[in-house]
Formats: sequence, C-alpha cells, structure tokens
Amino acid sequence: MQKCTKHTSIRRFLLAVLALSALGVSSAAPAAEFKGITLGLVSVSWNTQLPPAIAQKAGFFRDEGLDVRIITVASGGPIMMALLSSGEADMVISGAVAILRGIASGAPAVVVGSQMGKPDYTLMGAKGLRGLDDLKGKVVGSTGAGSFSEFAVVESLRRKGMIRNQDYKLLAVGGTAVRIAALQSRKIDAAPLSSGERVNVEGEGFPVLLEIGKVLPEFPFTVLAATKKFAASSPDKVAAMLRALDRAIRLIRQDKDRAVQIGKAYGLRGDPTAQRKALDYVADDFEVALKRDQVAALLKVLEIKNSPDELFDESFLSRSASKK
Repeated sequence: MQKCTKHTSIRRFLLAVLALSALGVSSAAPAAEFKGITLGLVSVSWNTQLPPAIAQKAGFFRDEGLDVRIITVASGGPIMMALLSSGEADMVISGAVAILRGIASGAPAVVVGSQMGKPDYTLMGAKGLRGLDDLKGKVVGSTGAGSFSEFAVVESLRRKGMIRNQDYKLLAVGGTAVRIAALQSRKIDAAPLSSGERVNVEGEGFPVLLEIGKVLPEFPFTVLAATKKFAASSPDKVAAMLRALDRAIRLIRQDKDRAVQIGKAYGLRGDPTAQRKALDYVADDFEVALKRDQVAALLKVLEIKNSPDELFDESFLSRSASKK
C-alpha cells in the first residue's frame, strides 16, 4: 500500500475545501448562527443515516438536552474533514480512514467513538462475473481518493492476493448511486456497496465477489469525530451525543422492524423492505464503543506513525457510560 504523505493529505484537504465551495458549503457563518450541534454525515446510505435519524425522530437527542442539526454531504471522508476544519460542523460521522489521515496531518479534530465496528461493504461484480479470478484486468470503482471505500477495496483484495494496478485498476467514480449506475452500465466491473444497496443489486442478478467486512473485521468502519474546540468546550455534549446514538443502536438491534419504520418516518430514502433485509446483515455491527487497539490496527496498515492517543480520545466514551 502506498504511504500517504503529509503533502498528499494537505493537497487532498485543499481539494476537499474547493469541493465544499462547489457544493455551496463555503462559509462558517451558518454553523456559527446555529446554537446547537451541527452533525455532518458522509453518506445517504442507511448504515450512516439510521442511528442519528432514530436518535432525532425518537427523541433521544432531546432526552439528552441536545439540539442537533443534521446535514449530509454525500462525498468522501476528505470532504468531511474539510467540513470539520472549516467550522461548518461540530461533529461528523464518516469513514475512519480519511478521518484518521486528516487528523494525523494536522486537522483540528479528534475521534470520540464509532458508529459501525467493521466495514459494511460487499464487493459486487458486473453480471457475468463469478468470482475474484474474473476480476483480473478489470476496473473497480470506489468513492474517491482517500475514501474508506478505496481503502477497503485495496486492503481486502490485497489480502486475497490481488494488487492494485497490477491485477486490477481502481477508478474514483463517486457516491453510491453513481457507483451503482456505473456498474449497471458496465463502465466498471465491480464496486463496493453497503448492505442496503447490496440487497437491491443482488436482486437484479449482480454477483457477490467478496464480503469485505469478513476480510477486514478488525477495522472500524465509520467513526464519530468532533472538532477539538467543540470537544474541549463541550465534553458533556459529546458524551450526550454518544449516549443518544447508543440508544438508537440498541433500538436497531432489538427491534429492526421498528427501526426501519422510524427511518422511513424520518424521511430516509430507499425501499424499506430492502433496508429491513439489510439490517439482518449489519445490525450487530452498529456500535459506539471504539477500542484503542482497533485504531492502532488501522493506523498500522495505513502506515500512519502517530500514536492512537493523538487521534482518539477514549475519555468521552467513559464519560458517556458513567451517566447511563
């Protein structure tokens, strides 16, 4: 795996800032005017959206005394880091890889917990492919450079003996909908998709090539990160956010049908029947708890030299647990 240098990370950050400007997210003023917590989400997928949606709709944020505004910028982790660094969000839920890389490169943020403990990605192939051997010489689509989907594809295929740019090519395609369209039109030959999208495309006859979460079980998938300023000034609110998300996750695990109903009532997009089936794959992987060893394992494979303690502060999880 190529080493991600500080220079490369800074370049990605600047590109992300430009992307934010293009998306109309270019000023810190709106976040400054709002007195509650602005929570940024990296994806419209249910595995990102469902816990905060339930926490909002079921009143768990309110019970914790939190006023939370949720914004979604369907993108990749580097843009979410830019969202934090620009002051547009106080906290974000995003892929662990880009968040850790960003903080290691100097972004003023800290990881405070998790949302999903292992990758919820399945590598889906184009119709006609039967296994990984058929992927040799083909093109795999990912979200973008520095995204978790890029890391998950490269590392899981490496563990299966396939090397990027040698056995296959990786193409930055974009968000979930774009990757699915590219797969359907055969512009790419495979793409990592979350459980909800897996259910849909598998029903259309697209084959499962690799269950990435089973190959990379030790790595956290999505994490909750906060700006250092917000974490330092409002530690009780950070802990309250973790408690509210934990309540939502426990509801998901205990009553999947109700969880899907709440998600639909909140306005999450997608077929509720497919999302209910997807929860059978991933419900047990939702988890706010995050261990230092998990962070250390991810830093090692990413060749990031920082200590886990420089990037992840366990004290907020301890604070949240003490007041349950």
